[in-house]
Amino acid sequence: MKLDWKIYSSAVGILILIVMVMFLGKIFFFFLIALVTILIAVILGFVQPVKYLGIELVTLSTILVGVVYGPVLGGVYGFTILLTHLVLGRYYMGSYLMWVIPEYILLGVLSGIFGAEITGYLGVSFIIGMNFLNVIFTFLVENERFVKELPYAIGNSAINSLLFLQFFSSIVNFID
Repeated sequence: MKLDWKIYSSAVGILILIVMVMFLGKIFFFFLIALVTILIAVILGFVQPVKYLGIELVTLSTILVGVVYGPVLGGVYGFTILLTHLVLGRYYMGSYLMWVIPEYILLGVLSGIFGAEITGYLGVSFIIGMNFLNVIFTFLVENERFVKELPYAIGNSAINSLLFLQFFSSIVNFID
């Protein structure tokens, strides 16, 4: 009968470890997403011409964090990762931030609200819509930057939409 409590305590210990790995796995994945996004920003900071093609993971990772971790963390993540990306990538900081920061906060929040339903063309609509708003606001407020913003928005929409359609649902399924 002495073995019974050892078996039960071992089973409880294994169950606790499994729950911890599942929980820490989500935290690990969150940090991995942020790390890769920041790494791309740093690389783009050193390769200036490439960043104007619209290559970035801020949009996709903000949607991903919103879907997996909820609207609050999605909004906070969108805000912090965008600012980190802009600073480390040596991007332009001006009145452009007046509309870009709220867009990314809203993107993270809406992603959390819509959840897994955002996969597919709804997510692509978010991406294209956000870039469309950026182009319009840039034209209205900083029309001298419009020439740089338009190719960036087109490239960004294409790259993020392609990444989103190809990988997003698989990543979400892997995390959950």
